[in-house]
Amino acid sequence: MDLILECRSLCFAYNGDNILNDISFKAEAGSFCAVLGRNGSGKTTLIHCLNKILTPVSGQILIHDKDIASFSRNDIAREISLVPQEHLDIFPYKVIDVIVMGRAPFLKIAASPDENDYEIAVNALKELNAENLAEKNFNRISGGERQITLLARALAQATKIMLLDEPTNHLDFNNQYHLLSSIKNLCRSKGLSIIASMHDPNMAAIFADDVIMIKDGNIMVQGSTESVMIQKNISKLYDTDTSEININTTKKFFLPNYIIKDC
Repeated sequence: MDLILECRSLCFAYNGDNILNDISFKAEAGSFCAVLGRNGSGKTTLIHCLNKILTPVSGQILIHDKDIASFSRNDIAREISLVPQEHLDIFPYKVIDVIVMGRAPFLKIAASPDENDYEIAVNALKELNAENLAEKNFNRISGGERQITLLARALAQATKIMLLDEPTNHLDFNNQYHLLSSIKNLCRSKGLSIIASMHDPNMAAIFADDVIMIKDGNIMVQGSTESVMIQKNISKLYDTDTSEININTTKKFFLPNYIIKDC
């Protein structure tokens, strides 16, 4: 696989408090990397550093061997798309118009989206089997449909790197799996490098190719899903005794031991 993004010894601090320490990893084309950790561990901070929303105090983030410290916001937007954790009611627009906003990095100053931009937006919805959303008001659709819309916007942005911050946040049972399945399929079919901060280790175990576990701002362990997602690591990461439950020859779930005992 082709190396797209590399993070080298990244450190970030806020008001003198270290949030991330010596974070290093590589992301390749066609790979879905899950970032796991407890609340406050630094997952979202890492996502924002990778997108240059936050500036690290030291270290490097390279895209195709180029340091993003020298990139403009428009340069970043041409290389990296972001699907945020929260989406407030700030878009009094049709879904199709929200998706077309993803084309902004490719428009000249003061230029408006053209027919080609709208065609790209429609195709992004088709990729997600969500063409029926196109004419709906963004503020009046469900949380799951909004996440699909923002994912389509990221697709329309046509970047090779996609960052997702808690993509299943506030989604119901079915939509969690539907969204992550769509993301996984896009990763494979388009050769995207996807890095997603996630709460649920079981979702990571099912969909991720690689996992980075962050504890107290440090990488506790990283590697392939098969090698990293084991009972010992899950227990240490979340500070709770867990059990590993095999559901088939390749997939497994993890549950806190007190849940199993109570059942």
